[in-house]
Amino acid sequence: MPMPGVYQKIAEGQQVQRRIGTVENPKKFKGQDFDSIRETCYSRRQLFEDETFPAHVNSIGQKVLPKDQLLSVQWERPKEIQRDARLLVDGASIFDIVQGQIGDCWVLSAVGALTLHQKFLDNVIPKDQEFNYKYAGVFHFRFWQFGEWVDVVIDDRLPMLNGKYLSVQPRSGNEFWPGLLEKAYAKLHGSYQNLHWGYISEALVDFSGGVQVEFDLMRPPQDLRDIVIAAAKTGSLLGCITPGNKRSGNPELKNGLVQGHAYTVTDATKVEYKNGTEDLIRIWNPWGKGEWNGRWSDNSPQWDQVRADIRHKLNVQKNDGEFWISCQDFLQNFSFVSICNHTPAYFDFENPKRAWQELTYFDRWVKGSTAAGCSTSEDLWRNPQFVISVSDSEGMNRGYNVTVALMQSLENQNKYNQEWMGIGFAFCKVASKGVKSLSQQNYSPNQAVDVINTEIQISREITRSFRAPPGTYVVIPFTQSKGLESEFLLRIFLKTKEIDKFQDTTLVPREGNQTYPSDSRLRYQDTKPKPRDEKQIFNPNEIRARNQSNSSLPREENQYQYASDAGLSEFSSSLSMNSQIPKAVLKKYQNDGYEKVFIRYCNKSSELYAEQLQKLLNEVLIKDQTFNASRGDFTLDACRGILMLMDLNANGRLNLQEFERLWKRLSMCKDIFRSIDLNQTGFVDASGLRKAAQLTGLPISNAVINVMVLRYANSLEKLNFADFVCCIIRLETVTKVFKNLSKDGRGVYLSGEEWMQIIMSS
Repeated sequence: MPMPGVYQKIAEGQQVQRRIGTVENPKKFKGQDFDSIRETCYSRRQLFEDETFPAHVNSIGQKVLPKDQLLSVQWERPKEIQRDARLLVDGASIFDIVQGQIGDCWVLSAVGALTLHQKFLDNVIPKDQEFNYKYAGVFHFRFWQFGEWVDVVIDDRLPMLNGKYLSVQPRSGNEFWPGLLEKAYAKLHGSYQNLHWGYISEALVDFSGGVQVEFDLMRPPQDLRDIVIAAAKTGSLLGCITPGNKRSGNPELKNGLVQGHAYTVTDATKVEYKNGTEDLIRIWNPWGKGEWNGRWSDNSPQWDQVRADIRHKLNVQKNDGEFWISCQDFLQNFSFVSICNHTPAYFDFENPKRAWQELTYFDRWVKGSTAAGCSTSEDLWRNPQFVISVSDSEGMNRGYNVTVALMQSLENQNKYNQEWMGIGFAFCKVASKGVKSLSQQNYSPNQAVDVINTEIQISREITRSFRAPPGTYVVIPFTQSKGLESEFLLRIFLKTKEIDKFQDTTLVPREGNQTYPSDSRLRYQDTKPKPRDEKQIFNPNEIRARNQSNSSLPREENQYQYASDAGLSEFSSSLSMNSQIPKAVLKKYQNDGYEKVFIRYCNKSSELYAEQLQKLLNEVLIKDQTFNASRGDFTLDACRGILMLMDLNANGRLNLQEFERLWKRLSMCKDIFRSIDLNQTGFVDASGLRKAAQLTGLPISNAVINVMVLRYANSLEKLNFADFVCCIIRLETVTKVFKNLSKDGRGVYLSGEEWMQIIMSS
C-alpha cells in the first residue's frame, strides 16, 4: 500500500511556507486589529474592554500575591488615576521606569536598553496613539516573536493594590507608556505571573528582532574588550545580571547591588585617573533606585581626581538607579552580560564597519524523516541541512564573520511543561571535492572536513559565532532525541566586504544626564577577577536552566569540536584526546604522609594487593571527617579496578612508588569532591562530573558524561565518593592510553589481541 500523500510530503521534509510579519504590517495577536477596535469604540463612545486579557485575577496569575491581596486588586484606567494622562511626555526615557511588585527586572532592564536607541524604540511603540487623540481605552505595542513582528492590543486598565501600582510604575505621575507596554508583554506571555523571573536575553530579542549573544563573566572571552567597544559603536542593546537564583530572592547586598537581579548597561567610557586611565561602565537598576556604593559610585573619592569638566558630565549624583562602576568591579560582581543588535555588528572590530547578510529559514523536524536526533553521526546528518558559502571577507582575522542563531517553536515551552526542548546545531566545513554544486541537497559525514558542535541546550535559542575560513559549510540543526517534532527558525549572518552605509547609532536624548561619547575604549584584557565564593555564583540550574547542556544525551564524539561557553569558535583540528591531568594540578599533592599510610597496610613484601587497598581506602578515606565520603564503601571489585589502573608493572599489586601516584590522585579527588559537594550530601551528579573534569584539565563531552553516569552512578544518577574516585582515575587513564596508542591524535588501531587485553583489564 503506497504512503498517503500528506505523510509522503512530511517525510520528504517539505519546508514550511509562511508569511513573515513586518514592522509595517505585523501579525495581529489573537486576531485583534487596533485600528478597527479603536474606530468602533470611539464611534460608540465606549472604552475598550479586552476579553482576551480581562481585568481578572487570571490575567495576574494565582502565585504572584497571597490570595487575600489578589482578591483586593483593583483595575483602573490611567485617566482615572491622572486626569492629564499621557502615553509619552517628552519621549520615552529610562528614568520613566520604576519596577513594581512583579519580579520582571529582566523585562524592564531590556525596556531600559530599548529607550536608549530610537531605532528599536520606534518599532515597539507605535506613534499612532495617545490619550488626547481618539481615546477609546485601547493601545497596542509590537514584539518580535519567532521571526515575525506581532501587534498586541490591550485595554488600558492597570492592576492596582491599595492605591499602588502592582506592575511597573511611572516616575512621572501622568506618563503611562511603561505600564501599558508591560501589560502588552504580559498578555503576550499569558499573565503577569509569567513575567515573574525570566531571561534578559529573550527580552532583548523580543524587543528588537535582533541576534543576541550572552557572555559568562566568570569565563570572558579574550576579545570581550573588542566586542563591547564594537557593541557601543553600533548602538547595541546591553544588559547584565548579578549572581543569584530564585530561591535566594533579591536581597540588597552591602555593596548596594541586588542579588539575582537584571540591570541595563547604558554607557561605557575611559577617564584619566591618577597617572593612567580607568575603564568605566554605566549601569541602571530597574528599581529606579539602589546603586553600587563601591569604587566610582556617585559619592566615591575617585571622582575627586577626575578633571572637573569630565566629572560634571559623568558624575550625576541622583538616587535614580544609575551608577558608574569600574570594569574590574563589573567582572567581579556580575555574572552575565547580553548584547543584542539587528546584526552581529558587535563582532566586527573594523573601521569602517562591514555590512552583514542575513539568511532566514523556517523549517521543521519531522518524525520518521528529518527528526533524526543526534545519537550517532549518521543520525545527525539526517537532520535538515543548510548550505552556505563563506567568501574571503576582509578582516576575518579581526572579528567573527559567521553567526548562526537557532530558535525552536515558541509553542514548545507549554508543550514541555514550561521548559524548552533540547536543541543544538553542527557547523560543518565540507570538502568541495566530489561536490557537483552548492545546490547539492544533502551532504554525508565523510564529506565533513571539520565540525563544531554546540552540544544540546535546553534553551529557546542558541547563538554561536565563528571565525570561518573561506569555503562551503553546512549547518545542521538537531534535537536531543530522535522523533521529536517541532518547527524551528534558523538565522545565519554572514559578514560581507561591503561597507555598512546604513549604520544607525542614534541615541535617545536623556534629560539631565548627558551621554558621553560611546566610542571610548574599554580594556578588559588586563583585568583579572578575583575568585568568587562558590555559593554566590549565579546558579545556572535556577535562573539559566534553559541554557544548560543536557548531560544525559549520548552522541558520537570522534569528529566534533565543541564551542566555548561564550559561543565563539574557531576552526582547527577535531576534539583532541591528547590531554591528561596537568603536572601542576598533581604537584601540590606531593608527600602528604603517604609512606606512613602505605607501611600501615602493606604486606611483608611492602606491596598492596586489592584486599589491602580496599581496607586502606575504607579506613583512611571513607572515614575522613573533612568531607562526606560515608555514602558508600570501596568494593573489592572497585579496588581491583583501581589497582589495575595504577599497576605500572602489570603484576597485580602496588609498590610504594605506584602507591605514591595513586595517593596524589586520591588527595586530588578528595579536594575536588569537597569543593563540588558544598552541601555535604555525599554525592555529585553529572554537572559535578563535568566540573571535576574541567578542574583536572581532562577532555569531556556529553556522551562521555553519559557513559560515566551509566557506569558509576546510582539509580538517581548520583555518584558517592568511592564511585567518583574510580570514575576520575579511569578517565585520566583512558585519556593517557589513547595518547600513547594514537599516532595522529585522532584515532587508534588495535589488533584483536590488544583490544581484548585492554578491555579485560579495565
